[in-house]
Amino acid sequence: PKRCSTVNLVVPLRGEGPGNMQIRVMQWNVLAHGLANDGFLVSQPNEEGASILDRARSVQVLGQTMKQRAKKSGEKIRLKDLPEEMKTWDPPPFDFAQRLKSNFQEILQEEQRYLQEITDLPKRCAMITARVQAEQPDIITFQEYDMFETLNPLLEAAGYSAGSDQGSYQELAQRVKDLGIQLKKGGGGSPKDFAQKYRELLEEYAAKGLCVCPNFNSTARRFNPDGFDDGVAIYWKTSTLKSREPPDVWTYDMTGDAPAIRVKLQHNSGSPLDVMTLHLPSSPGKELRRQLNLWQLHELLGGALADGPPLILAVDLNSDAHLQPPLGQEVQVIAEDGSSEKVEFQLDQPLRHTCFQLLQSGTGTGTGSRRPYSHPADVKAAKSMANCDFPHWGLKNAWGTEDRIPLSVVKMRGPASEQVQKWGELTLETTDHVFCSPHFKVAQCGTGYRHYNHQDKQDLMRRFKDPQAPNQEELCELLKGLIPSSTIPSDHMCVLATFQLSPRDEAVEVQGYAPEEMEEDFLLGDRVLIKAAKEEPKAWEGTVRFIGITDFATGEWLGVELDIKAGKNDGSVHGKRYFQCEDKYGLFLHPSAVQKFKASSPRDIALEKAKVQEALALAMEDHDIETIRRVLPAAESLGIDPKEIHFARQIVDSVASYDLQGEVKGLCSSLLKLRRTLENIEASSSGRPGATQGTSYQELERRLLSESLPKVLEHFMQGAQSPCKAGKAGAAGSQTDVPQANRQKPAGIASASTAPAPSEGSVKQKFRKNLMAGLKDGSLETVVKSIPDTGQ
Repeated sequence: PKRCSTVNLVVPLRGEGPGNMQIRVMQWNVLAHGLANDGFLVSQPNEEGASILDRARSVQVLGQTMKQRAKKSGEKIRLKDLPEEMKTWDPPPFDFAQRLKSNFQEILQEEQRYLQEITDLPKRCAMITARVQAEQPDIITFQEYDMFETLNPLLEAAGYSAGSDQGSYQELAQRVKDLGIQLKKGGGGSPKDFAQKYRELLEEYAAKGLCVCPNFNSTARRFNPDGFDDGVAIYWKTSTLKSREPPDVWTYDMTGDAPAIRVKLQHNSGSPLDVMTLHLPSSPGKELRRQLNLWQLHELLGGALADGPPLILAVDLNSDAHLQPPLGQEVQVIAEDGSSEKVEFQLDQPLRHTCFQLLQSGTGTGTGSRRPYSHPADVKAAKSMANCDFPHWGLKNAWGTEDRIPLSVVKMRGPASEQVQKWGELTLETTDHVFCSPHFKVAQCGTGYRHYNHQDKQDLMRRFKDPQAPNQEELCELLKGLIPSSTIPSDHMCVLATFQLSPRDEAVEVQGYAPEEMEEDFLLGDRVLIKAAKEEPKAWEGTVRFIGITDFATGEWLGVELDIKAGKNDGSVHGKRYFQCEDKYGLFLHPSAVQKFKASSPRDIALEKAKVQEALALAMEDHDIETIRRVLPAAESLGIDPKEIHFARQIVDSVASYDLQGEVKGLCSSLLKLRRTLENIEASSSGRPGATQGTSYQELERRLLSESLPKVLEHFMQGAQSPCKAGKAGAAGSQTDVPQANRQKPAGIASASTAPAPSEGSVKQKFRKNLMAGLKDGSLETVVKSIPDTGQ
């Protein structure tokens, strides 16, 4: 099947127009022609998943062996060296590995034939155009775009434009290429001068309306000297949209050789819309460099991304959504003349965010202060910047979650790749995304692949490395979608996003005032006072958990988690979740109804922290759940040891689970007693003349299930919505099997645990779900057996 991620969004655009108007965006890294012949492991036509898995594992073992040999010898192993290296290779017991050992040259030629599908540029461009015609997007954003001369005529024939004619691009691409050649020869000025000339070239052709920006001295052209540099491009359907003014272009990265472009469009209805794209460097060890790129771009953009028309940012971040950045990082340090030097070093502590998170709403948590961006001049400066408060862009990701997200890259380099050190490295990543300004409302998200979170991907990698691991079928099915392939002309899946005009017609009663501009700057995590309501003797205290536009009212709002149960919700309104908290602890207010705590002196903060820490420790020792719940927000905001906070939450969850278990046992005991009573009545009635076997049992069971038991269960369910109180369970007033006076606290609940305790909410939800499932078939016996053991 064709793998294509699909995202549907609803957006209120400015201007007049029908309420059901749609704008459809296609985001696609189309794999530069200069990089296509990179030896990808390509699935053969009609090849079974098990065969692909065998090939992939064989290449992985061979790649690891070659990497170890190169490390031991200190010399890089090249593809031409492999025939000799294979003579001493001890292959694993995989079919493809045995074939590689016995006839490497023949296998290599076979693999290269499979790659012809993606190295034939006219065929690839035809496949890309066919996908565009099938999906009919209004906007297309491309990365690694070095095929303008072949693809542009096809897209123009299909009704799309990049803002200028073919000749303008060819002039720009040739001038950028010549500039790169001149730089390599070492004449014409310093690297800083060349970066300035490159930026001026992009600005010159952007002023003519061209919305294609080649990179400067790109890797793709170094692999393909006869071609042009790859870059980024934005197309739009001329029957739907037009350019309302020339695009904005910026150059970024340490050496200023990467472009970003923002196109300013207008719909036929008159509604404006801005679309931006960029492409960040690859490799997990370049995460700091990518984050510095985003910092630099944020300043170049002026930081006001939510101002003006709605913005769509379609990108290849080259940073996985679930990336856990390593301590080892690589950046380029820049001298005064613009010359650069690649340096590798170890960070003192892990990076606090990923690029995926920095593009969204949030606040910095670095130890340094916010400062203007500047290129790092040495390793010390790079480490210092890693500890700064990075600016967040304030956008929303179109997937609507940071947990389970569709994969956009499933690839592996095989024995036809010149990069022997990367053989067998299976890549399962989500690097391609669509982000949007707060104007947008996410409606739904779908993909050709299933959604994966970090743990899912780790599990897939573990099963790939272990042939004896369970559920190999899922892995086989996944690898059948290896890309690129004969049906997908790139090593990335395209992402499709649909935007729909939707007026804000939903209102909700919210405490606060009429929407105005924020008078005070708030950050997530700020401790605040809510100005006293008329019926309240004093102001409430809470923590800011949400800042931004909502669907229930216009203007900007703050979502606050209160310290006491005095709110109106659990962080969601009308089914839309903005933040997470306990029910009746959440409140949405206008900023004018909220004020920050006044800054305290370091001495006051230290005293308050000691006071809160002591209160938390005593409450944990006494298992005082109410005090723990009350103190936890202040403990988190004051930076108390996360381990202590984790143990405190474990106590709350464990005691809640234990209380609920007591109630369940009581209800279970009562139901069993009722069952025995019914059986005794049935036994007595069966011996009487004229009695029909089962009549009394069935009648009493019917009455119990249809009349009494539902009322008891409903009462019990209502109690499960609030903190559990032991000793109240039992049908028809019967007592629990565990008397309250003799109950013991669960052993070890204050000690460290290898796995987190089940949350109070999840235990209750599981109980409710299983119990109602037991009632479904109307059998009392089934009801009794279906009650879960919540202690597990």
